[in-house]
Amino acid sequence: MRRLAEADDLSQVVEVHLAAFPGFFLSSLGRPFLTVMYRAFLSQPGSVFVIAEDGGRLQGFAVGSLKRSEGDRSLALRYFPSFVAALVPAVLRNPIKVTRRICGQLFSGRGQPEFPDNSAVLRSIGILPEEKGKGLANDLLGDFEKQALVKGAEAVVLTTDADSNDRAIGFYKKNGYEVRTEFRQDGARPMLLMGKHIRVPTQDYKGEQ
Repeated sequence: MRRLAEADDLSQVVEVHLAAFPGFFLSSLGRPFLTVMYRAFLSQPGSVFVIAEDGGRLQGFAVGSLKRSEGDRSLALRYFPSFVAALVPAVLRNPIKVTRRICGQLFSGRGQPEFPDNSAVLRSIGILPEEKGKGLANDLLGDFEKQALVKGAEAVVLTTDADSNDRAIGFYKKNGYEVRTEFRQDGARPMLLMGKHIRVPTQDYKGEQ
């Protein structure tokens, strides 16, 4: 079953994230940080957050928000005390790397492209490793697009790594996304801005079984 995410789903969302993205920087920040991050995404008025579950077990998620919602900087500042508390263990383990990356991603925004008006920004799709190859990621992306339509978006955009990322880029291209521009995040990391135009739905999204 696929449906909209709720606050009670966040602990399982974090576990799926950790399973889907082992070795990634955000995963290295630990469960407390990820819980605060996903709670912040869910709390936004323009949140677009869908999940897939089977028998109460979460299998995957897709999360983002409308462009007119808070940006990373505003969201980080609103949740600043919670983020700081959650980051303490990671900062103690690796103070220079963690501080530099967090400040760059959440506060500087240097090199970040301007997202189109009336768009929804897809932040992440994560699925359990054992669910790969079953079409779940395609389904979650489709559900994200439907929910974005309901909230008034005319397009979905996302950013992804430009180098050594053929699988992800191919996945989005297969689902109708095109490269809009190339940029360097924080002046160094090569990234792509990809996007897809979506049409207005004829009825409200209710989720799919």
